[in-house]
This record gives sequence, C-alpha cells and structure tokens, in this order.
Amino acid sequence: VRSRRQRQMCIRDSEYSVTQEHIVSTIIRDQLGQITLPNVGEAKERIILATPDGNMHELSIIIADILCRANRYSTSYLGASHPAECLGEAVNILKCNTVVMGVVSSDLWSYEKNIISYLTEMDSFLKHPVQVVLGGGWKLDFPKYKNISVVKVMASFEDFDQALDSHSL
Repeated sequence: VRSRRQRQMCIRDSEYSVTQEHIVSTIIRDQLGQITLPNVGEAKERIILATPDGNMHELSIIIADILCRANRYSTSYLGASHPAECLGEAVNILKCNTVVMGVVSSDLWSYEKNIISYLTEMDSFLKHPVQVVLGGGWKLDFPKYKNISVVKVMASFEDFDQALDSHSL
C-alpha cells in the first residue's frame, strides 16, 4: 500500500485519477475502522481528534485515534472539517485539554495559509487552557494565544506514539 504522499505523486503524474485515490483512501479508512480498541482512560485526559474546516483528510486522525486508544487514552473522534467555532465549543462541552488535529495540506486546504488564522479563531471560543497537537504540519511562528497554551507539531506517527507512551503529550 502506497503512502498518501506517494498516491498524491501518482495522481500528479497521471498514474492514478483523483477518483482512484479516493477509492483507495476509502478502502484504507474502512479497514482501519474495523480495528476496535476500548475507549478507556481517564476522562480528564480525553483527547479530541478532528481536522480544520475545509480539510477532508481524516486518515491521519483515524490512525491517531487508534494510537491513543492503544496507549489507553480516552478519545472523542469528531471527524473531518470542523469550523473553528464548532470545535472550540466541542472542546468546552467535553472539557478536554488536548486537541489532536490532522493538518495535511491538499488542493483545497493549505496548512501554511490557514492554520494560524484557524487556531486564532478557535482560541477565541475556548473557555479553558488547551494544548493543540498538529500532525502533518511543520513548525510555524505561532502567536501567543489566550487559551491555547501550547501548539505541538508531530513530525510522524512514531513521534506521536512515543509522546503518548511517555505521557509527554
């Protein structure tokens, strides 16, 4: 199975059509969805998983959900494409302290162009301190936020798994 980056290069090189890439993604998503792990762990350590508004690529947060559960963290999987206000409200209602976001860029959503303004807007709706973990992005000059206490960028699933295992998330 090719990685997402490899599939995108195949689309660019016309080896795959966009439709074929979506079919492969759907098969992978369905297979990952069949992995059932208990949703255990302390509620105060619950992790919300989502992607920003306009970002439809949820495979990364599906994998992150599996890693969280394998490391005995409780999760609230909210899925793809959440407006900042809605995600902020969900964080408040669920009283979560950690939000893991898949932020892989695509033709329709750009990490570099969108993430800072998205986090700024989300921060304006938060009512308590929250850490945000970004998977699929890179370090940027993030501003100081009112309620987002820290923005962590995970370079790989291995780094994310290690952070969960060592309780350093």
